[in-house]
Amino acid sequence: MTDANPNSLPIAFQLRFSDPVWRLVFEQVDTSPGLFVAELRNRDSQTLTFATVALPDGKPVSEITPSLPFHSSLIGLWNGQALYHRFDNNRLPVPTALGNVDLKTGQPRWEWPQHVLTGANAEQVWAQRASLTDLATSPVVAFRLADGEPVETAENPPVFNNSRLSFPVSYTTASTWWPVVDRYIKKQTQQQPIGPVEYLEIGDKLIFSYYYRETNDQLHASVLITDRLRTTWLHQKTGQHPETARPLSDSNVQPLVGNGSFCVWQNQIIIQTTSTCLTSYFLKSMP
Repeated sequence: MTDANPNSLPIAFQLRFSDPVWRLVFEQVDTSPGLFVAELRNRDSQTLTFATVALPDGKPVSEITPSLPFHSSLIGLWNGQALYHRFDNNRLPVPTALGNVDLKTGQPRWEWPQHVLTGANAEQVWAQRASLTDLATSPVVAFRLADGEPVETAENPPVFNNSRLSFPVSYTTASTWWPVVDRYIKKQTQQQPIGPVEYLEIGDKLIFSYYYRETNDQLHASVLITDRLRTTWLHQKTGQHPETARPLSDSNVQPLVGNGSFCVWQNQIIIQTTSTCLTSYFLKSMP
């Protein structure tokens, strides 16, 4: 094991926001310019903010307070257009509407009440009636992405898949793999992981995100990046906290949403280094 410099990855960009970053939502169309939206939430003021950022350079594009309730959540971006779910019923984890919000003005372009997203592409959106029981019996309907007008289509809803994005898998303490990653992290860092460990392999890099306790018994989160020769490239605390309460909308979160401690976009890992700061590192040096 070598550890000449625990933070030796080159920085791609760093962004700071006025409110805590709740999660990141990314452009899902591979041929569209890279974009993500940082969903910012201030629980004290019940303020929801969408900060749009261009990739790969991390250039801010816009920051708006949308004309949406606090318990609304973005689902993803398709051709730069943002789809969201409204959750107006605070007691039930079912969307009350599916819509498209303008990321420049904050105004909804269109909205379909009592519908939940099942798929989307660069031109169309597929949805079903929201239900607490079984969506399998609800027919799938299609709308135009731009204006929400119903369309007739024989296509099946596309599977969410963006080849530029990678998210970690989570190993709970009940997983057969948890002892393996537990031993690896302890040997590399002399820290004892607590609870689930997030893990991702990208090229020759092994990426771990985990919680641990310091000598003062404080709970912290950390990201560890090594290569297969056990060289440590990054070992850094992050802004994630296991006791942070997610809004009701997160009970219906999709796998295309980055609500973990990190994600990888092409050659860049994006980490929430504090509650209000994002840092992106290049996983391999650029030519």
